[in-house]
Amino acid sequence: MIVPEGIPRYIIFKRRWLVLFAFCFFTFTNAFGFVQYSPILTLAAEYYGVQDEDVVWFSNCYYLSYFAVCPFTIKPLEKRLDISLIFASLISMIGQWMIYICKQQYSVALIGFILIGLGQTFTLAAPACNKQQKVLVISDRWFPIEERTLSTSLGSFFNLVGLNFSIVYASLSFKNTYDYEGIQNKIEQMNLLFSILATCSLMFCVLLIRNKPQSPPSKSAIFDKMQIIPSFKSAFSSLEVTMDLLTFSIFIGVSWAYMVVIAILLVPFNYTIEQIGYVSIVYAATGTIGGTAASIYMDHQVKNHQQPNYDYLIKIFLTIGVFGILIKSLIINYVSDIVIVILSGIIGLGLNSFLPLALQCYIEKLFPSFELVLTTIIMQMSNVYCQDSLFLQLLGFVLNYILILDVFLDVGLYVILIGLSPFYIYLIFFYKTKFKRLQIEQELELHTM
Repeated sequence: MIVPEGIPRYIIFKRRWLVLFAFCFFTFTNAFGFVQYSPILTLAAEYYGVQDEDVVWFSNCYYLSYFAVCPFTIKPLEKRLDISLIFASLISMIGQWMIYICKQQYSVALIGFILIGLGQTFTLAAPACNKQQKVLVISDRWFPIEERTLSTSLGSFFNLVGLNFSIVYASLSFKNTYDYEGIQNKIEQMNLLFSILATCSLMFCVLLIRNKPQSPPSKSAIFDKMQIIPSFKSAFSSLEVTMDLLTFSIFIGVSWAYMVVIAILLVPFNYTIEQIGYVSIVYAATGTIGGTAASIYMDHQVKNHQQPNYDYLIKIFLTIGVFGILIKSLIINYVSDIVIVILSGIIGLGLNSFLPLALQCYIEKLFPSFELVLTTIIMQMSNVYCQDSLFLQLLGFVLNYILILDVFLDVGLYVILIGLSPFYIYLIFFYKTKFKRLQIEQELELHTM
């Protein structure tokens, strides 16, 4: 190969998979704190000697920490990805150990969850559920164009796997546990396990994470991006791109919130904690499998110099998810447990598979806007929708309170559908990706051959 003057040689390093592994393990362990008490809300409240709504504040710490700190992590992530991730894993580990060591002290546990939430803010800038931002940084900095969607998907789905692991662990561990001593022992065992895993995550980050490779793997890794303020403005530069932002954000937020919604909606139908855990497994597994398969297919198209079918797939996945919710809302009172599990799997396939593809579409369309800025904006919006369950309250983080009200058990799914409808119509009939980044990279590749 003869490389024209002025065009650098792009080199792909095997270390990229170790970097991605360290990040995936961190996003896996950091997700525990978000939902670890959701399946056992009443038991956790008894353990800490507080009301159920006080335990809900453990999850709210994630939202509030992200909103307060995330914009200030853009520059550190841009300059030193490695140090940022190591610091994030360190404070997450400290938070987990505080929760375990201080045991039943609610105020100290709250500080611990705040620290875990602060650790999350540094991961939201690298892939796709909350760690989307950082995975996109890793994907762009370390991976070639034909592996970018897959690496983003893996980083994204390990957050989902972490959420699901936490729910399932709690669901299985606390079944048939009612006496106070048994509850106390099992909560402390769970917190100890999560603290040990958080410590392993810090070790992996220290040993494996690197800032960037010696030579870039692709053109976009060295392409001059817009600065922070111009990139922010680009996300609202026209009605079209503003609608893109709102649409992607609302569906990403719903995909996160639905894991909590599952537990809330199934309680009145006499589902045990264990059964709710199984439903969550199916919801997460179908999305992970579907999204990974779609990502491999997209990367295969890019490798063969084809334009990936992002728009076609995201519309299919969202249609599956939206109609799955519609069908479930209509028949939930009349069908067997098996049907509920199948429908949860269908909804998971639609909502979760959509996520990594949507992020790639968004970055492609607004290139050369700074990815960290774009993903910060879209994750901020997603957190709002995740918390307010589609405009149920002005401030997002009060969703957790609304979910425990009886009225949500009757109308929750319909509220979600009403909120989704205008954005679903926009995506199906009006959205179109513009492959700005891909075109530049493929043109450059042709010049270097």
